[in-house]
Amino acid sequence: MQETKNSHHEIYLRAAGAVAFIAVETFDKMPGLGSCFHIGEGIFITARHVVERTNIIAIATTKSVRLGDEARGKVVPPRRLKLIDGPHYGPDDLDIAIFKVDLAGNALPSISVSAHTEFDLDEHDFILRDVVIIGYPRVPMTTVPVQVATIGQINAVVRLWHSSASRFLVSTMARGGFSGGVALNQNGQALALVTESLGEAHSLAETGYTSLLSISPAVDLAAERYGYNLYGFLPGRDTEDLIGFRFQTENSASLSSYAYDASVYVYDDNRDVLVQITCESEEALKCAIAAFDSVTPLRKEDSAPDRDIFFPAGNPPPKLLIAAAEAARDALIRVGYRVVVEDRSNWQVDTWGEQ
Repeated sequence: MQETKNSHHEIYLRAAGAVAFIAVETFDKMPGLGSCFHIGEGIFITARHVVERTNIIAIATTKSVRLGDEARGKVVPPRRLKLIDGPHYGPDDLDIAIFKVDLAGNALPSISVSAHTEFDLDEHDFILRDVVIIGYPRVPMTTVPVQVATIGQINAVVRLWHSSASRFLVSTMARGGFSGGVALNQNGQALALVTESLGEAHSLAETGYTSLLSISPAVDLAAERYGYNLYGFLPGRDTEDLIGFRFQTENSASLSSYAYDASVYVYDDNRDVLVQITCESEEALKCAIAAFDSVTPLRKEDSAPDRDIFFPAGNPPPKLLIAAAEAARDALIRVGYRVVVEDRSNWQVDTWGEQ
C-alpha cells in the first residue's frame, strides 16, 4: 500500500488540533480520561471502553492550530466541545465508538482517514512502517490533561480470537489514557485507533503490547450513523467492491491469519462488472464457480482464458450478484473452507436496487 512519506513533525502539526481528551466519570463516581479524534463534520472516533457506562464530563482540544496559509491562516485555539449525539457503538467484538459535537459554525481541524479495508490487508502490509500516535495518557503531577505524541513502529498485524478486525502491534509502550487516540500513517491519515494493551491477565498495561484497532470498522460505523464518506459522494469508502470473501482451511489457519486459500470477489460500478474466484483446490474451485453460475451465468474473456476473472452475462443487478457470491461462499464452506474476511458495499443496492 503506497504512502507518501512526510516528516513526523509535519504529521503531528496537521493532526494535533483534531485530537481531544474525554473526561468521564463512572457510575460509582470514579474519574477517567481518554482520547478521541475528529474526522470531519463534528464526528469523533474513540474507543468504546472509554465512554461506555460512564457520564461524559468534558470533551476538549488543547492545542492551537493555524488553518490555511502558515503565515496568514486563522488560528483555532483550544476549546471545549458540546456533545450533541451519541456515543454510538459498533459490534460487541469491536472497541469503537463514535459521537458528534456541535461545531457552532466554527472551524475545527479534522484528520483524513485511510481507505484500507479488512479485505485489503495481506500478511506483509505495514510491517516496520512508522506511525505517529497522539492522545492523552495520564501524566502525573500535571495540572491539566496533556496531549502526548509518540512515534511507533508496526511490528506485527494480528487477528485476535475475540474480534473480527485486525490489530496493529506497535513498539510504543501502552499507557492508560491513550485509549481512543489516533495512529497516523506516513501520509498523515488515521490508520487505526489505540484500544488496548495485550498482556497476561492482571498484568500492568505498560507490560503488554500496544494494540491499535484498524480504522476500517469505525469508518463503516460513521457511514451508517452519520452518512460519513471519504470522498464526498456516497457514505463510507465509495468503493466499487460489491462483495468479497476470503477463506482459509484449518491447516492454513493454524499457521497464519493472513494466508488465504480461496477468495470470491465481485466488482460492480454499474458499467463494468467482474467476478474473481480463486482456490488452491481445483475441485473446490469448480464447485464455487458452478454455484455462482447457477444463480447468474458467468463467461470467460476469450483473451485471457487461463485467468481467474469472469464476467457475468447481461450485467445482472447487485442483489443477484450478491446472491451468487453467497452461493459460491456456501459451496466452499461445504467442502471445508471457512470465511476469514467479509467485505460488502451497500451503496450499489441502495442506488440501483433490482434494476
